[in-house]
Amino acid sequence: MNEAKKGFYKALEDEFRGERDEIKSRLEVYLPFINILKKIHPDAKALDLGCGRGEWLELLRDNGFSVQGVDLDEDMLAACRERGFQVEIADAIDFLSGMNNESASVISAFHVVEHISFDKLQTLVEESLRVLQPGGLLILETPNSENIMVGISSFYLDPTHHRPIPSQLLSFLPDYYGFYRSKILRLQESFELSKNHSPTLSQVLVGSSPDYSVIAQKKSDAEAIAMFDSLFNIEYGISSYTLAAHYDEYIHNKIHHLENEILKIGVDAEKAREAGEELRLIYSSRSWRVTAPLRWVALQLRLLRAKGGNNRIKSLFKKVLIAGLKKIILFINERPLFRSSVLFFTKKLGLEQLLRRMYKVGRVSQFSNSSATENAFNSFEQLTPGGKEIYFELKSLIEQKKRHG
Repeated sequence: MNEAKKGFYKALEDEFRGERDEIKSRLEVYLPFINILKKIHPDAKALDLGCGRGEWLELLRDNGFSVQGVDLDEDMLAACRERGFQVEIADAIDFLSGMNNESASVISAFHVVEHISFDKLQTLVEESLRVLQPGGLLILETPNSENIMVGISSFYLDPTHHRPIPSQLLSFLPDYYGFYRSKILRLQESFELSKNHSPTLSQVLVGSSPDYSVIAQKKSDAEAIAMFDSLFNIEYGISSYTLAAHYDEYIHNKIHHLENEILKIGVDAEKAREAGEELRLIYSSRSWRVTAPLRWVALQLRLLRAKGGNNRIKSLFKKVLIAGLKKIILFINERPLFRSSVLFFTKKLGLEQLLRRMYKVGRVSQFSNSSATENAFNSFEQLTPGGKEIYFELKSLIEQKKRHG
């Protein structure tokens, strides 16, 4: 094998697996488990199958474990030896099968099981149960094909991968071979997405945890087992089912909100239609027509309050007086008998001089015949401009009435 081929796998892992510190940070999710295990087995020993560049070995050693690593890639092991780790080049299953019973507290295989046949995977699980001490832990981590992008793309970046292993299958194996319990941990999901209860469709498809692991525990006494209970009861990561449920709830709530908005618009439209109908009935009613003068006066008063000033009051009084005189004169002029009675009582009551002063703003000559007009006013020229205006308006109205019978 030439040098280019020999270094290929390490270069591939360096490119796609991530920086060393990043990998160590990811592996810290297991520290709560191994720290409890250290209390049960103070002289705890750990075996890492397929140890690679040794990130997990370093984390274990930093936490007080005696560590041993095996791998088939010499370039990987060289990086481990540079950091002083005890490692061997060997087949993982063969090495595990040669170990003594109950000689390790932790056995781990990170991104190994997808590289081996299912028969060898069964042997790995069965042999791990034999080698682990009571209460010991088996950790198997692998890509999560539940994430669609992993299942159809990124899994196949590594040409030595066989096929994805569903989490339900991998967790079933230790249960079948006699482990006390097992737990699925979904890993490396987006922190922001883990807090988001309204994911998009694309996040549902590719947002679930890209990796997962199965942690299986060997049976031990009740006190030792109880120490791990809280860790085995936690839900880790995001499943595609959880994302789909959040998406369904988000869409349901959005549709419900839109339905309420549409209903509200419909109610508002009906109220607007009813209000318009009520206004139409008001505008066409007799009471609206009868109260028109009152509304006009109220409007003028509001304008007065808004603008103020004596000139405005005088102008308003003049308008009201002239409008009233016009209506009175027209009413009396159209009723000759009533006009004669008005003139008679006006003279009897001595109001002629008062009316002379008041009616200089209007054409009072319509109260009498031509001779009475001459007695009421000396000449047409004595009328004020407003009176002349009323005179011509009344004259025009009288002529129109005559023409129309």
